[in-house]
Amino acid sequence: MPHPDYYKILGVSRTASDDDIKKAYRKLARKHHPDLNPGDAKAETEFKKLSEANAVLSDPERRKNYDTHGDPNGPGAQVPPGFHQGGEPFSFEDVFAGFGGRPVRHGPERGEDLLHAVRLGFKEAFEGKRLSLRVNRSEPCLVCHGSGEGNKKQEMCRACQGKGKVGGASSFLSFGRTCPDCGGRGTKAPPCPECKGAGRHGRQEAVAIAIPAGVEDGARLRVAGKGEAGRRGGGPGDLFLQISIEPDARFDRKGPNLYVRLPISFSEAALGAKVEVPTPEGHQTIKVPPGTQTGARLRLKGQGMPIPRGSQRGDLIAEVALVTPLIQDERSKEILRELADLNDASVKQQRSTHG
Repeated sequence: MPHPDYYKILGVSRTASDDDIKKAYRKLARKHHPDLNPGDAKAETEFKKLSEANAVLSDPERRKNYDTHGDPNGPGAQVPPGFHQGGEPFSFEDVFAGFGGRPVRHGPERGEDLLHAVRLGFKEAFEGKRLSLRVNRSEPCLVCHGSGEGNKKQEMCRACQGKGKVGGASSFLSFGRTCPDCGGRGTKAPPCPECKGAGRHGRQEAVAIAIPAGVEDGARLRVAGKGEAGRRGGGPGDLFLQISIEPDARFDRKGPNLYVRLPISFSEAALGAKVEVPTPEGHQTIKVPPGTQTGARLRLKGQGMPIPRGSQRGDLIAEVALVTPLIQDERSKEILRELADLNDASVKQQRSTHG
């Protein structure tokens, strides 16, 4: 069975970089995630397709196999001479398992991870926030402890007649596959009457989460053990929070540092001044040295964003923007002409030197 066009599913070209694939997946996963579309079967199906496409294209080896052979697991393996010595025929799953493919799992299996989108305001990101989320997840069945089987004695699997494989032929290399009913064991117990063989129950749980102060836009926070329940005694998956932060019109954030535009007048730049600048907590006074030029950066140490799970903060950097006054009265013009006669010689000399 041919594999779907994973590039088309994510909406990227075949030459897309790892970063392009990651960005495309995050954008579409947020849109179609089941937690954001409760009860929408179409969104859940689309999310599964996105997850499969991302799993293949974000893995360098599987992506190479897919691009070259059309199959993430690589081309069909050749069986070496003398490999088969009689007995039960091999299936393709057996061959792939021996050549680096994925063996069928019969033992404990870890639960799937969950992804939940969280949007914060700038102030919430600065201060940190405690959230209580309602998460749809699963937990192991208490009756069968996650095995999916009842307590009755194991019996021969009727689907494969105890062989562990179905659809095969009695030949050197069978095209059979592992029996889905018994997982290849050949025996099977009746399904657990409580969970109907699923091994787990769906539930909604309130999860308390502490968002650290200073969290960045695009960060992914892990909450251990709050994903889906494992199978056959395997541990639970994790819950991941995909963080997005609303921008603040006053600040441009780069890591823990904040940048703010600081308009100053001609006289403040020439003579020096003390002016107020906005900070996440209000305002602070910053000193503008005499002769400050436009584009200069003035720093307030420790007035930026907190560094997550630390005691330090970044800096606030004010970028000076000199505002030229609009002169309309004659008295102001006269004063400026006098200033020009006294102070503009050095500027004119610089122009002539660089001309």
